[in-house]
Amino acid sequence: MDERTSEDDDKVKCAMLLSSYEFLTSVYDITRAIFRHLPIRSVDSCSLVCQSWAHMSRLTKSHRQTIHALTYPSNPLSSTTICSNKIDDFDQFIISYINNHLWSIPTFALVVSTNILANKGFYSSPNSPPPSKHSEAGNLTRITTRFDVSQALQRHLNKSCKILMIAADGIIASTENNQSNEIQSNDAIGILFLPHFAPEILGVYPFEVPSSAQISSDMSRSELHRFLGSVPNDVPIRCVIFFFVQRQSNAVDCIKKLLEHYPSEIAIIGSFVDQINYDDRQIHPTRISCDACGIVITGDKKRLHIGEILLESDIRTREQISDKFKKLKYLDTNEYLSFAIQISCIARGEDYYNDENVECSEFRKLFPNTPLIGVFGNGELGHDFLPNSNQKITKQQTGKDLFRGYSSVFTLISLHL
Repeated sequence: MDERTSEDDDKVKCAMLLSSYEFLTSVYDITRAIFRHLPIRSVDSCSLVCQSWAHMSRLTKSHRQTIHALTYPSNPLSSTTICSNKIDDFDQFIISYINNHLWSIPTFALVVSTNILANKGFYSSPNSPPPSKHSEAGNLTRITTRFDVSQALQRHLNKSCKILMIAADGIIASTENNQSNEIQSNDAIGILFLPHFAPEILGVYPFEVPSSAQISSDMSRSELHRFLGSVPNDVPIRCVIFFFVQRQSNAVDCIKKLLEHYPSEIAIIGSFVDQINYDDRQIHPTRISCDACGIVITGDKKRLHIGEILLESDIRTREQISDKFKKLKYLDTNEYLSFAIQISCIARGEDYYNDENVECSEFRKLFPNTPLIGVFGNGELGHDFLPNSNQKITKQQTGKDLFRGYSSVFTLISLHL
């Protein structure tokens, strides 16, 4: 005879339900933990399995905010490395990186290329190298398509990802392991991928200055914001990175307006380079002629910290360089998400330091986990900018004061999430 009461039955059912709930919760937690260790392309693939995994994929991607840096080829300074200009080889490299290393969806890519590679581009050819001046006419038909650097990259990125490509005599690029190299005599590309952040946390606004642009002397702050990448008027500009191809560019007038509207409150860095390309396929499918382009950085001062140091022409030893970099240590980048921009004069390149990567290697000693990217140009723009530190800040800058020669400028951008 069963002596269990209805109360006993309720207890059993409750225990079974709790057990099921704990089991399902454990499965969910385990699955979520697995998702956390998957690269973003694998997370996308998992989202196709079922609604539960699709929800978990969206949740995982919404919490992914990782800055990536890579170099093509991966070891450009090795004497045994040969940079392939075949589009198939570049495709294989990018696909492998995306599948195995890309942790968050990039919404912006800053690409720096040596002039050597930018001029060659990439080509699709199943059987032959690109033609030379002495090639026979019959061989020309074997070359099917030429891709410039931006075109080669954008084939692998979402349409929402904006690409700013800079070509110069030399570049500074970092690998996925944060090994940085200064590259001048080799074919190479450096890429910095940035994910999406809220503009009040870290806003990234690429912009281009058309050759026909005019900067009025009475341009308001809101007009300046619209001109420089349509920055929201209620979001303060913290840093602007300029790349010029014309010495007399009207974009130079932007600097005067920036210093007028943001006196002593903004970091400015830039370089005169050889080629610029800005691709925003959501706004205009074709490129326009422009004298300058760049990036505006915005963000809350409590969470986004920006410092900049100038290595002037008289700073040339490792000890002097290291001492200057130490002025940036107050940013505590080991606990922050960070990246850095280096702008150097071509005269401070490989010949200046007897073929050694002196400046970027000294930076790497102090900031081992910070991706570094930049160019060697023909004129620099920058200043010492050390807010929220115990370091003495130089006098308020004017537009003329920012233009340099035979110098290097490092801007460190750190975000506390």
